[in-house]
Amino acid sequence: MKRIYMFFFAVCILSAALLCAVHAEEELASGIYTIKNQADGTYLNAFDFAYAKDGYAYTAKYSGEEGENILLIQQEDGTYLLYPQSESGKYAFYVSDSAAGTRICKSEELTSGSYFRISNDGNGYVISTAEGNVLGTTEKQALYRMRLVTTETYSGEATQLWDLEAVPLSNFTLKTVTDEVRVNSVSAVYAVVTPAYMRNFVTWSSSDESIVMIDDDGTFCALSAGTATVTATINDLCASIDVTVVDEDAPTWYSQHLAYDGGWHAADLTDVYFYSGSYKRFIINGFNRGMDWMDEGCAITAVAIVLRNLGARYEKGYDFRFEADGDLEADPYTVALANTGNRGLTESKGTLYYNPILMNLRVITANFTLYGQPITYTQTYGVSKKRLKETLDQHPEGVIVSMKNSYNGSHYIVVTECINPTAADPNDYRFKISDPSGLHGSKDGEDVLFEKSISYVTMRYRYSNFVSMIYFDIVE
Repeated sequence: MKRIYMFFFAVCILSAALLCAVHAEEELASGIYTIKNQADGTYLNAFDFAYAKDGYAYTAKYSGEEGENILLIQQEDGTYLLYPQSESGKYAFYVSDSAAGTRICKSEELTSGSYFRISNDGNGYVISTAEGNVLGTTEKQALYRMRLVTTETYSGEATQLWDLEAVPLSNFTLKTVTDEVRVNSVSAVYAVVTPAYMRNFVTWSSSDESIVMIDDDGTFCALSAGTATVTATINDLCASIDVTVVDEDAPTWYSQHLAYDGGWHAADLTDVYFYSGSYKRFIINGFNRGMDWMDEGCAITAVAIVLRNLGARYEKGYDFRFEADGDLEADPYTVALANTGNRGLTESKGTLYYNPILMNLRVITANFTLYGQPITYTQTYGVSKKRLKETLDQHPEGVIVSMKNSYNGSHYIVVTECINPTAADPNDYRFKISDPSGLHGSKDGEDVLFEKSISYVTMRYRYSNFVSMIYFDIVE
């Protein structure tokens, strides 16, 4: 993914629309297709590497597997790369030998044997190699009772003819991580597309590039205050979403408890589990008395708030909520992934391992970067209002404060602003916070006075309960 980290980065918007229909000259546009053999109506598919050493191509009855969806990418010379969408579409078909009878395999590395020609002989499509052999099925080679696909000398038999049908989009929606972004910050609009690989054919535009400058992968720079409509187009389908830019500090708020109104896409995570001695959901909506990890996830959430305000990114993860591979924006889930060293799930159900909310700042900072640079953290003890304001002056993205009392034990909040910095007596300073335990956004969790927060009103924390401060810096 191309990343934009500075607001003056040049932008090139792709304007060509993707066609899914067959051209008059019988060329096939790039896209996702099913490929059916005319002899017996079976579909082209591919073994995972776990089942066959080279991931052999085979045909079988239609079953709805991802491998039956084949991505065709047309090259400038008219040839095609073929990527079965099993294993996240990582591996392309190739032929390793020019002789007839060679099995079709798949590999991450492209070779001269990875490029195929597809033509129509009037009865069906013929898929041929550079040497002129064609893909066909016979009963001579089989594996796990599946008929393997091999190269053959062209004869025009039905076993060598294929019907190609474009796979239509069944889902095309746009998502953002947060509702508002700050001027000069970097964020993204994500196209969530089924089949997933079609997102690579999405073109992007902004209704006002003086407000939001959009790149060709949905990444954008916020240039000035206002609202711009970002539009994504694929085939003849369009989807739009408004992006609001504010010319002021816009501290992030995430609720550790609320899946549906907590400032992040936690509702999509309700079937995600972590296992660390106990097997629990990552989040359920509301307080759950230990039934989910995020019932005690205030520390991870506080870290996510500050990293999001900074614009830090998790470089190596995968987030199924946005179909985003790498360069993930910070929220409680991606911070939990970094905290446990997990790459992430590719779908909304599954189990990850290790404790996601037992915070390890060293591991988290090792997995996040800021503008491509590594980051580090500092934790200091002995918190006074004077020291807190001085630290906040240097770190306006927010200072994490740990607290402890006899009623609720340990808790974490993010201090975002001193509202009376000219007070003569530092003991009179008052602060706004983002409170992970908040339930009602601006009422008790989002950019609220500490004295109005759920931590103060309900959980009985006071300034005297402040234990330590945590903040982040770029590694010099």
